[in-house]
This record gives sequence, C-alpha cells and structure tokens, in this order.
Amino acid sequence: MKKLTTKLLSLFLFITAISFIGCKKVLPTNIDLGNTENSITAYPFDWDNPSINYMPTPSGTTILVPWANGSVRGFSDDILYDFKKNDGWELVYNVFNTSTLQANPYFVLYNKYRGLLRIYIYVTTNGFTTSSYLTSGLRLGPNTINSYMLNYIDQDIVDLSVKKTDVTKVEPTQLASNVWYASQYEIAYDPNVASANYQDIGLNWSLKWTNVSTINLGGGLVGSIKGTIASPTSQFNLGGNLITGALNATGLTVFNNNKGTGPDQADNNGLGLPAFVFKGIRDGLNAGLSGLSTVKNLMNVIFGGNSSNSQEVNLTVNANINLVGSQTSSGAFIPDPGLLLGIPGVSNSQTASGYVPAYNQNMGVFYILGKPRVTVTYTQQDPAPNWDGPTNRYYLNNFAIESSSFQFLINPILSNIANVQVINQEVLLPELIADPYNHFYAYTPSIETVGSKKFYNGYTIDGSKIELGVNHAVVRVTLKVTPNNGAPESKIVKTFWADLTQ
Repeated sequence: MKKLTTKLLSLFLFITAISFIGCKKVLPTNIDLGNTENSITAYPFDWDNPSINYMPTPSGTTILVPWANGSVRGFSDDILYDFKKNDGWELVYNVFNTSTLQANPYFVLYNKYRGLLRIYIYVTTNGFTTSSYLTSGLRLGPNTINSYMLNYIDQDIVDLSVKKTDVTKVEPTQLASNVWYASQYEIAYDPNVASANYQDIGLNWSLKWTNVSTINLGGGLVGSIKGTIASPTSQFNLGGNLITGALNATGLTVFNNNKGTGPDQADNNGLGLPAFVFKGIRDGLNAGLSGLSTVKNLMNVIFGGNSSNSQEVNLTVNANINLVGSQTSSGAFIPDPGLLLGIPGVSNSQTASGYVPAYNQNMGVFYILGKPRVTVTYTQQDPAPNWDGPTNRYYLNNFAIESSSFQFLINPILSNIANVQVINQEVLLPELIADPYNHFYAYTPSIETVGSKKFYNGYTIDGSKIELGVNHAVVRVTLKVTPNNGAPESKIVKTFWADLTQ
C-alpha cells in the first residue's frame, strides 16, 4: 500500500510539472528577447530586398510579401510600391518569424521623412462575410502626457487646443482570409515623447469589420464606400452623422476610378461627393503633384517622397458624411483595446513588456508651438466702385501673419538626414461675414474650394470691413523635406486655426 501511495504521489507530481510547463508562455527560440525577459524585438526582415518574395514563416508555410506578384491585397495601389528604405521607411515591428505563425500576423513600417506610420496585416481569421468593410482604430493609451501625436490624422484644419486620442478609419475594401491589408496614419511630432516612458504613453491598434449599405458624402447617396473615411472617435456611428468626419486618400487612384459625368467628370461621381468638392480636390492634387510650389484647394496633404511613384500623396479633407443602413454583420480580428504598440523614442522603449520598437527615434516631422495670430488693418477707399450702398463702407483689408506668435518644432532627428525648409506661409479666411450690405470683392485674393467650404486666399481683400470676433483665419504652411541621400523630396502642407486680431 505504501509503494502504491508513493507511485501515485510521483505520478501526481509528474503530471503537475508537465501541466506547469505546458501553461508557461513559450517564446520562439530564434527571436531576440532584447534587454529583459519580457521584451521581444522585431524579427529580422529585409523587406525591400528585391530577392525576398516571402515573409519569414515556419517551414511548410509560405506567405508572399504584400507587394509581390501574385500577392492578394486589400489596400490601394497608390502605396503598393512605396516601402523603400532609401525613401525613409524603417521597420518598427514584425511578428512574422520562422518558428511560429500567429493569427493575423502583422508588421509595421514608419517613414521618417514624411511622418507616416503604416501597419500591414495578413488576415488568417475566417467566419466573416465578404461584403464587409474593414475598420481600423488607432488610439493613445495610456496618455498621461496629453500628447497631440494624432492631431494630423482626421483634421484638415488643425485645432491646437484639441489633443486627439482616438481615430477610426473605414477602409474601402472587402474582407477575406489570406489577404494583405494596410492602414496608414500621419504622426505629428511631439517633443514631450522623448522624456516620457512606456508607462506614460502607448499606441493601441484595433482591426474590425462591419457592413454599411449606403453612404452620403453630401452629394447624394451611393451604394458602397469607395474612399477611406476617418472619424475622431473610438468607433464610427452607423446610421448617424459623422459631422467632423474626413475623407482620406493616398493618391489619385480613388478619384480617377470614380469619375462622373459632365465636362469636369465630377457630376454624379462614384464617391458621392458634391461635384464642386470632387473637382476641387482633384484639381488641387494634380496641381500639387505637378511641382513643389503650388498648393490650392487643400489644407492637409503630403506630396511625393516615393521613388517608385511620383503620384504619392497623403490627403485629409473635410466632408459631410452620413452612413446609412443596418449593421448586418460585425466583428473583430483585433478587438478593443487592441494591440499595444510601444512608441518609438520613449525613454525606456527597449525594456517594455511585449514587442519593442526596432526603430527607436521620435516620430513625426514637425508641429508648431503657439497659436498663429493674424492681424488685419483697414484702409478706407472712397468711392466704392460698382457699389450700391454707402460709399464710406468700402475698405482694403490687409492681413499679416505675426511671426512671433508661433514657432516651428522640427524633429531634431531630421537635422542629420535631411534639409527641412518652410517654403510658404499663407493666410486664408473661411466663410466671411460682412456688414448688412454683405459685399466682398475678391479682386486681389483667389477663392479656394476646400472640401465643402470656400476660403479667401490672399493678404488683401476688397470690400466690406472684416469684423473681428465673427470672422476667423487660418494659416497654411508648406514645408519641403529634402533627404540627404538623394531620395525624392516631399512637400508637407498643414493648416492651423489662427486668432484674427487688429
């Protein structure tokens, strides 16, 4: 009996030991664990080597790289060949490796010349309908430093008083297994990140799908989403208005593929935009892509920077968006709160738990410190030409940017790898409100169509006296980034709300 008890005890201890070992988290043996037991660095991946056609995977499994011939893709062709190291792309994360293949594996690239973060994911999950749309969410969490890193993503005019923490994108693609998808986000430079740690700030990324039967961008109902929509919320509101929503694009393809009727091919366009909005955006993109000196009809856009495609852009423009229909299917590949991605450049990024960034410099190209201030001076002109009201109400309104009201914060990592120049600063006035006679003469300025709004562009406006307190101003700045290595230069256009003073 004693021997039987001893044997049973030994068997119990053996089973317990095996169970304990089986319950431990086993890491792939060929992944560098970094500085601590819980830190996992990106698996080596020479992604832009032309001789490499497959992702790192275990023996017996093959997955083509996203840009390989034969690879099935669910993202825009505009970014297909924009991934070269020489053009500024750096590997931040990579969970592909030769030991294990996790569900829905991903890798992340960042462009240091343009401030673009791009997440590639290969979907392996099954069980969703092929008529669904991809929705990706990016949010700051934790965010004890109140960072403004996400302020460029869904705003065509940046409000410096707002620090955005969430953005959700509805991507114009149907979902299926064994397909590559990619989501791109522009990061604003925040110098406070360098002194923070990973317990203070992090990025969470989620990936879901849902179904929307109808969309309205202000020009009429269309049956499907054909342009990427961004909303400053953790999830979009199906059947409700996205009043602050924005239309995103990474090139001209979505506009060229959705031409409508009429002389400008803008009427009844496939995006569902009003004709004047569609035409304004397309004309602005064509003008900006034709050279590095002209910007019109656009407030938030990056031109160029890709040696494989001169048509590369990253565009955000305001739109009146209404999603209509019933939520017939929904689910998540990566549910909330999402993947926690350590932010490059924080003080202890390399000792964080989980995956740590392989590229470890602050992200973003620039931001501004201080709200721009625009002063207006009035010069009364008599008599008013072609004026049917009192002659003493005709003015020249002259505008000037107070250069001391704000300063540019350029990411210092660019100082050794590129030449960053501020090549233009402009004053624009939206939705002017005049005196009861409501007269403005756009002799000197031009009028721009920016999304669904009209803007006066110029330093002198003829007509009624501009009333402070009811009228507003914005300052549009243009920077040129010229890499030292000979890579194509980029033009970065950003617009900020300004104070209008006398």
